[in-house]
Amino acid sequence: MELDVIQKIMDKAIADHAENGAAAVITKDGEEVYSCAAGLADVEGGVAFSEETICRAFSCSKVVTATAAMQLIERGLLDTSWELGWVLPEFSAPYYIRDGKRADSPAIKIRDLLNMTSGIAYPGDTHEGIEGMNDLWGELDKSIRDGSSLTTQEFAAKAGAQALMYPAGDEWMYGSSADIMGAVIEKLSGQSYGDYLRENIFAPLGMEDTGFYVPKGKRGRLAVLYENAAQPPKRPDWVNLCIYDYDSAPAFESGGAGLFTTARDLSKLGAELSFGGKGVISRSAVRFLQQNGLTQQQRRTFNWDSCKGFGYGNFVRILEDPNAAGIFANKGSFGWDGWTGTYLLNDPKAGISVTLFVQRTGAGTTPLARSIVNAAYAAIER
Repeated sequence: MELDVIQKIMDKAIADHAENGAAAVITKDGEEVYSCAAGLADVEGGVAFSEETICRAFSCSKVVTATAAMQLIERGLLDTSWELGWVLPEFSAPYYIRDGKRADSPAIKIRDLLNMTSGIAYPGDTHEGIEGMNDLWGELDKSIRDGSSLTTQEFAAKAGAQALMYPAGDEWMYGSSADIMGAVIEKLSGQSYGDYLRENIFAPLGMEDTGFYVPKGKRGRLAVLYENAAQPPKRPDWVNLCIYDYDSAPAFESGGAGLFTTARDLSKLGAELSFGGKGVISRSAVRFLQQNGLTQQQRRTFNWDSCKGFGYGNFVRILEDPNAAGIFANKGSFGWDGWTGTYLLNDPKAGISVTLFVQRTGAGTTPLARSIVNAAYAAIER
């Protein structure tokens, strides 16, 4: 089987109205070996989707934040056993609410941020004590719309005053930890988060279309975000996690969801994580990214369907049971997906990375992503 089967799979997904448009890039041993695209980035405007279409990465941003955190660790600037309050003093007295009463939490460790066991919530949960974080995300959204946006540091400082959802380290809960890690990296590097990423990851890898905003000269390549792939598709009239389509650098640079990038650009990071060659991250740090960080107790809440067969640590899932996950990749393969259907898988054992982009709300890991992963492995390892 040849890699061209991926084009056929993608074309069928478009014809069946499973997606409006998509692009995939496959790398092997650090080099791009195949790419293809299908469908439309702008259905109404008739603009084709391509490997150079700029997309909202949403939580695929976390793979970049993971890479940045590993850089600081390997340079001796960060330690996973540190208390978060040593870097961001606002987190020095963490607490949570139980039965309407305030209770002290153990110290939040850096590893708790990386493993999503910090208890720092995303908005919208129904957990006791969520009101403070809900209000903070609402304040952030209002400040952006009013033109006086909170900065990454200001958001983190205010988050440090809010209740956790549980004692730090007790359980896995997907939340705002990667956004707080962005503030940690700013504090330790002395740079804005965007400047740090540009200097230490994007420029060395040639990721020229990746950042926290889309410059006016590139706006024509920005995909439309749709709620569905039906005809006609619908555009959302709401914004998720305060990620607006910025055309200049935002004050709040979201380490959890804020990056704009292309399938080809993100595949360059995939090539580095799966094989190396550019020196952006050491092979020892990559091995660290391949290790589950959750205890058995913490794993009880790590129960999403898209995470079956995986462990979790350092903002990525790590493949432990390919059969349960339904993909042909090797154990130790790692990556994540985004709310808009962006997807990255890195397999250091095989030297393969797979990047698949769509732009549809609530998509996460799509059936199309799994199909393309399996077809890529079948073709390359024939």
